[in-house]
Amino acid sequence: MSHELATIEQHAPLIPYNDLERMAAALVDSHLFGIQTKQQAIAIMLVAQAEGLHPATAARDYDIIQGKPSMKTNAMLARFQQAGGRIKWNELTDTCASATFEHPQCAPVTIDWDMKRADAAGLKGRDMWRKYHGRCCAHA
Repeated sequence: MSHELATIEQHAPLIPYNDLERMAAALVDSHLFGIQTKQQAIAIMLVAQAEGLHPATAARDYDIIQGKPSMKTNAMLARFQQAGGRIKWNELTDTCASATFEHPQCAPVTIDWDMKRADAAGLKGRDMWRKYHGRCCAHA
């Protein structure tokens, strides 16, 4: 994490719990972020506060997946890049994602994700699998 990002996070104000409850109700009522219950909204807002971020950031940066707050991929990528990371897309299709990730603190790593890996991870039959199934990467 870059020094600049850490400084910003350290200065985010804590929001009192009663205010979090009101914000959570507004998020659920808005239907904008896929948050279904006030308890889910409060949980991800508390995660954001623990990271030094404004609680509303949680609605933008987190999903609830199988009952757990999970950072969205675009938020994860943004944090990686803010911390000095770079990404080179080798292949990006509906059936394969291959990218090389570089960061000043470690050696580059190439990650390939294809339908064979998704199947091995137990994703077959889930909603996203049905939406994005297909053939594997040509080089995998």
